Amino acid sequence: MSESTVGQVVSVQSRKGTKREYETVIILRPNVNKNGILELVHKMQGVFEKYGARLLKIENWGSRTLAFPIKRSPTGIYLYWRFLGGSDIVHEFERNLQISESVLRYYTVRVEDDVDPDARPSEITEDLLQAVAEPPPEPEPQPEPVREEEDRFVSDDDGDDEERRR
Repeated sequence: MSESTVGQVVSVQSRKGTKREYETVIILRPNVNKNGILELVHKMQGVFEKYGARLLKIENWGSRTLAFPIKRSPTGIYLYWRFLGGSDIVHEFERNLQISESVLRYYTVRVEDDVDPDARPSEITEDLLQAVAEPPPEPEPQPEPVREEEDRFVSDDDGDDEERRR
């Protein structure tokens, strides 16, 4: 860096005609029903349309146990969103999430800069939007492996170790 640019904020601008790609994971209250999820999705879809952003993907990851309770909820419903837009859509999207009663927590990450919107088709259909309100099927429980009883050496601290079965 030259001396003339030290201390100055250097702005990185996107190429003309490109957008940034973002991911957001939203944790909803566990008592949010199908209609509540659909209402949130349709509201956010309106925000995307208003700001000229494109929703690429949305998935319902189902109900999961949280690492720690958030607003006294030990579980939450996870929704994954992937979209194209500018920083203005992220600000408005997060503002709407913040005032929503059904949202416990959210986190947005910029995945990539300078994405050509024509190169990233949207996977969103009306059927997918209806399906996102349904929780994913529960995975089948995996049987625990059968463990054979092992011989172990046990020390009884009197110096004459012997082999014992536990």
